[in-house]
Amino acid sequence: MEVLGFMAAAAALQLFQLVSGNLRRCSRSALLHGALWCSHTLLPALTAYALGLMQAAPSSNALYPIWALSLFLLAGGANAATAHDISDNARWPRRLLAYLQCYFLFTMLCRHLLSSSSGAGAAAVAVPFALLAAAAASSHALAVRASFAAADPGPSKAVADHMKDGAAMNPRKYLVRWPGHRVTSSSSSAAAAATYRCEMPKDDVITVDMVWDLCDREEEEATTTSFASHGVSVSRIKGACLSYSLSHLLKRRFFGLGCGEAGVAETRRFVVDGLLSDEDNADEHTEAFRVIEAELGFLHDFFYTKYASIFEGETTFLFTNALKIVLAFVLLVVLLLKPHDLLKGVSVVESTITGKVDIFVTVLVLGVFIAVEAWHTVMYLGSDWAMVSLACCRLTTSTNRFLPFGLRKLFGFLGRQPLVRYWHNSIGQYSVIESSRFLRRSKAFTFETEFEAMLVFSATAEYLRRAWGNLTTTEGLHFVELPDTLKPQIVSFLKSYYSDGHGHHPLSNGTASLQRNGVSRQLSWTLQNETQTENMLIWHIATDYLVIALPEPDDEAKGSKQSLRFQNREVATKLSRYCAYLMSEAPELLPGNSVETKFIFDHAMYEARETLGSQLRRKGQLRKVLTGSGDAGTIFTKGLKLGAKLETIRDGSQCWKLMSEFWVETILYNAPSDNAKAHMERLARGGEFLTHIWALLTHAGILTRSVEPISD
Repeated sequence: MEVLGFMAAAAALQLFQLVSGNLRRCSRSALLHGALWCSHTLLPALTAYALGLMQAAPSSNALYPIWALSLFLLAGGANAATAHDISDNARWPRRLLAYLQCYFLFTMLCRHLLSSSSGAGAAAVAVPFALLAAAAASSHALAVRASFAAADPGPSKAVADHMKDGAAMNPRKYLVRWPGHRVTSSSSSAAAAATYRCEMPKDDVITVDMVWDLCDREEEEATTTSFASHGVSVSRIKGACLSYSLSHLLKRRFFGLGCGEAGVAETRRFVVDGLLSDEDNADEHTEAFRVIEAELGFLHDFFYTKYASIFEGETTFLFTNALKIVLAFVLLVVLLLKPHDLLKGVSVVESTITGKVDIFVTVLVLGVFIAVEAWHTVMYLGSDWAMVSLACCRLTTSTNRFLPFGLRKLFGFLGRQPLVRYWHNSIGQYSVIESSRFLRRSKAFTFETEFEAMLVFSATAEYLRRAWGNLTTTEGLHFVELPDTLKPQIVSFLKSYYSDGHGHHPLSNGTASLQRNGVSRQLSWTLQNETQTENMLIWHIATDYLVIALPEPDDEAKGSKQSLRFQNREVATKLSRYCAYLMSEAPELLPGNSVETKFIFDHAMYEARETLGSQLRRKGQLRKVLTGSGDAGTIFTKGLKLGAKLETIRDGSQCWKLMSEFWVETILYNAPSDNAKAHMERLARGGEFLTHIWALLTHAGILTRSVEPISD
């Protein structure tokens, strides 16, 4: 029973990973991500221990090899994660070694199936067992290949060199797929040093314009072999291929390679006149962010799953998966119909009850595997990866890589709508004023005065205190739906930014909004701090002050959600608290050093706690701080001072208009970053809205806050 218990525990963890694999990219649940981390950490050791117990068992059991095979099948599932953290990809040799170790134990166990079992049941199991073992090994090889590919900068170097070509800078020439590359060298003269670069082959290179032309022809001809006849929307194929092409450009930034198209006017026009165009009265902000969302979905799959490797060998994968499902079903049927023949002569199965339990657990694991694997195969056929392969199989000569076009008609209905969500469409919220209630008065990490044991206790108590605050109040760390008007405001700002001829000027950290609203002279002091973190904290505290000091009237809150004042208030409040959330939970995504950002943020939190205590935050309490004798130079006091100043603006609508414009400018100012790795790491933890803006600005050629002049 001990062996059965460990096998069942390992199988349960494997199934949990398979079922939850697609959830983590659209989930903010700390419990889910913690459970996935635990399962990812425990599984290798637990699987090896279970196999060791089977091998060392004093009495043999003919089901041991089948149990081991079940674990291998689950580990090689279509949706199995190849990495929990992005750094796991560089450790692919360790994964390969772990697989080899388990397979060594597995081969030792297989002797029991041949030597200890007899009868028709054992003979019937032998063939599907051997084929299933080969299919499981193939799946594991695919996972190792995916990890290796995710850590290999070669393809991204080929994209970077391709984008240095003047013709390739045209977005219609962006790469969708290419079969490989070769390194070439050239020099302008005999004395000049050779220049090495990657060169694309002449054949089978697919670009965005080739997909566009194909889709346009399909719409005009509407033949029996067209995309429409397969039940697939042409617009979805266009969007998927464009997103996949753009994902190559962001992947290039992950490996620290240059963006040759960043300073070209064509790049700017691609976003402003292409993604953000309002042609045919389209909902431009929805379409633009949908493309970005799918692009980040491709990147998540590339770094954390084996979908990219499946895409490159689609036919082999689908054949192997179908084989695994059929053979697992055959094995399940044999176990149900002839269990006594299979277990004949096995000493460990001395009691009928034990034998029935073993059979039941084995059948259950195999049955769940069949169901999950079939569902994940269907999910792949309805994914954007399948939409890209559908276009590629029509445009490339190497059709053996992709599922034949004629067979796709059977699964065409799966491509009408995406089967999974890429993103949760929510943003984190944190409030310095409200959340500081749950801190203790003295600072949590006083290394100079606390012993190691007390330090651990202090840090644990502080964590539990904050967690309690997050659970018991909506003013703690929580998530809210993205405001409906936020994306249109960002799009509007970007379009006006370029249409006014300012496309070559640096992004504004809020100074432009102060100038537009005529308060630059009075409020410019708020943006003259050493770091952007201090600027954001001062304005965040001021925004929270206004929320408390200027509550929305009940009658207005009920019937005016479409009013401009309400929309500006909502955008300002949620963006302010989102920036506070980023400073607390993801400082690596913001300007400046992440350690400095977190340190300053924590210091402001303790200032608020020392000043206000643990009482409920009221307007009178905040005003009392301003009239007191405390330090007027702290971040917290400066924020309250700014809030009181903004409160004197008689027109509340004008006040919230200023705040909304300020925070839209600030979030755009925060987005450019060279830390692509941090953005990719956040994809596996639910993703961030800031990453969507970062990707959009990258494709517009805005890589830094000090944008270089754009050349025509």
